[in-house]
Amino acid sequence: MARPSPVRVRSLPETLDRPAVERLCREGILSDPAPDVSAVRHADGAGLALLWVLTQRDAALGDALPETLRTRLADHAKATQATAPKAAPAKPENPISALGAAVCEAFAGWVASTAYLGEVLWSFAHLFSGRFRWGDCRTAFFRSGVQAVPVMMLIGFLMGLILAFQSAIPLKMFGGEGFVGGLVGIALVRELGLIVAAILMAGRTGSAFAAELGTMKVNEEIDALGTMGLSPIRFLVLPRVLAGTLALPTLSLLATLAGLLGGWLVMGVLGFSAHYYLSQLQAFVHLKDILGSVCKAFVFGFTVSATGCWFGLRAGRDAGAVGAATTAAVVTGIVLLAVLEGLFSVVFYAMGW
Repeated sequence: MARPSPVRVRSLPETLDRPAVERLCREGILSDPAPDVSAVRHADGAGLALLWVLTQRDAALGDALPETLRTRLADHAKATQATAPKAAPAKPENPISALGAAVCEAFAGWVASTAYLGEVLWSFAHLFSGRFRWGDCRTAFFRSGVQAVPVMMLIGFLMGLILAFQSAIPLKMFGGEGFVGGLVGIALVRELGLIVAAILMAGRTGSAFAAELGTMKVNEEIDALGTMGLSPIRFLVLPRVLAGTLALPTLSLLATLAGLLGGWLVMGVLGFSAHYYLSQLQAFVHLKDILGSVCKAFVFGFTVSATGCWFGLRAGRDAGAVGAATTAAVVTGIVLLAVLEGLFSVVFYAMGW
């Protein structure tokens, strides 16, 4: 078995001038593992630079150099450290300028969101222009509406069941457990059925819209639409917003009906008949309550869908940005729902509803 040949160690010449350095570099001195520098006695600027590079890579080489060259290398190291640019100390941020920057950023975001809202509302005028993609709208409605029916009805049923049981406990102390049906009916029809359905839609549909459009942004599909002269608002946002606007009233109605069914089950456990439960609902729930809930459902559906699409269009171009846009769509959608619910409550109170 043949023995491996020993590694040949290159020896540097006694005088390291510029021609010698050029020749050594052409021969690949910088790729040698550890050249022999013990023979070096004289070096000009180029030779000193080569020795500096070699000693930075292997500090043990400097011990083989004569004292004069080691001193020159040490002086060169001190001069390099002295002339190296120093990082400027971080100045404390002025709180007034930071506040101004935050206000300007918030104002720019408000202007952009207002322009986006106006563009979405204006795009509704093109629904019957012959170029609206009704197939995309049907697909979005199926995903955001039809596929959400089981979970909406389950949550609505459990909500009505829990609300009836929890309200029956204090009412029974005053002998008023017979009013549980009316209480459940008012709470579900006016507020809870719609609010729970809207929050579930924000977490389910709003996040899906943001993730879909954010992924398109990462894959540069939205930029391709702009290159082809197609508006992303009309091509991508409008079908999804229309589907969400139409889906939420239906989902809130189904969730409310499931909740009323849960309340009827509790009333049966308490010993009341179905006829009595229906009479309670007729006595406490009026047509204006249903109409008000339907009106709010259209507005909430539009808000949740438009918010999800807005954050999807503004997403960055990496996976982390898509996740951040999805989270922001859900959180912002829920906050906007709370704000709109407060505004509707004030308006309905002023109208006597």
